[in-house]
Amino acid sequence: MVSIIGAGPSGNYLAYLLAQKGVDVKVYEDHDVIGKPVQCTGIMTSYLNELIRVDGWENFIVNTVHGTRVFGPDGENVYVKLKKNFIVDRALFDQHLGKLAEEKGAEYFYKHRFTGCSHKDDWIELSFSNGQKTTDSVLVGSDGPGSLVGKSNGIYGERRFVVGVQARVALKEKIDPEIVDFYVDKSSDGYIGWVVPENDRIARIGVASYQHAHDYFKELLTMRKGNVLEWQSGAIPLYNPRLVMGKTTSSGSTFLVGDAATMVKATTYGGIIPGMMAAEELSKVIINHGNVFDYEKAWRKKIGKDLWLHLLIRKYMDKFNVMDYKRLIKYVNQDKILEVLEQHDREYPTKLLLKMLIREPRFLRFAF
Repeated sequence: MVSIIGAGPSGNYLAYLLAQKGVDVKVYEDHDVIGKPVQCTGIMTSYLNELIRVDGWENFIVNTVHGTRVFGPDGENVYVKLKKNFIVDRALFDQHLGKLAEEKGAEYFYKHRFTGCSHKDDWIELSFSNGQKTTDSVLVGSDGPGSLVGKSNGIYGERRFVVGVQARVALKEKIDPEIVDFYVDKSSDGYIGWVVPENDRIARIGVASYQHAHDYFKELLTMRKGNVLEWQSGAIPLYNPRLVMGKTTSSGSTFLVGDAATMVKATTYGGIIPGMMAAEELSKVIINHGNVFDYEKAWRKKIGKDLWLHLLIRKYMDKFNVMDYKRLIKYVNQDKILEVLEQHDREYPTKLLLKMLIREPRFLRFAF
């Protein structure tokens, strides 16, 4: 039997994969409804198509975009044509995955805030804030950046976060609904800003940075004027490949997945797809009665190299100055590089960067 704490994308997808194989799965959710409060931008690459192909996508996809503009400190920008990217309603997306899991036999329990656990022989006793207790043989933490499952099992480790501040905004002027705007004009603060369109009048405007996020958000909102409809903010963990003594995601029969395991791309702070990819690997390990070493090896082989590269790029970007960003936009704004960016998915930067370096060796200067 498997208990999953947290009904986010990684937890729901794992429950779906296990339940369809006949595994007894229980999912415990802190809130009374899946997906709220929303704390995510909700933009996903076309790789989502390869992860899960089901009916009903039209119920949670609110827009598709085909390009992005990246703005530097002086307002210069480069337009990059993208493979189709999906803008999803995160609450409906999470609920959709939860419904799929329930249809396969997973059980859901709401208003169950996990508070801790104890281990005895081959069993784990779980405690909840409502006073209820239960026992299970496998525990999975899909409970977000501040994972209590991780803390309760000694695998939380040291973490670094950025603060994300986002709002749905009714804009005063129309925008192109097929283009996402990104801003990378603040050096050494882990900053990115974004304007993600739901349509030509409503956009998700936000920033993420180590500090001063609210100030940066106000600054961005002066550029894209409008009325705030809904706030969507939260902490975002930076990927850490070595949280605790070489282990990051497992101890005994306890496993972490998604944001709870810091499986987040440090360049864009997106974690939905990596978390779901790790959930796939964890489902195989649990079904085959594997151990912590099997899981560590499996997810690292699947996404570890790319997560590490995203983190390395973030470390370089944190040292950029204005001139570095000017050079970066200049180098990217070449047909030979734009062609590479259009053809390759950003989920896999190892393949992408190698091809970019072959076509434009000057990118190597940023490594120094």
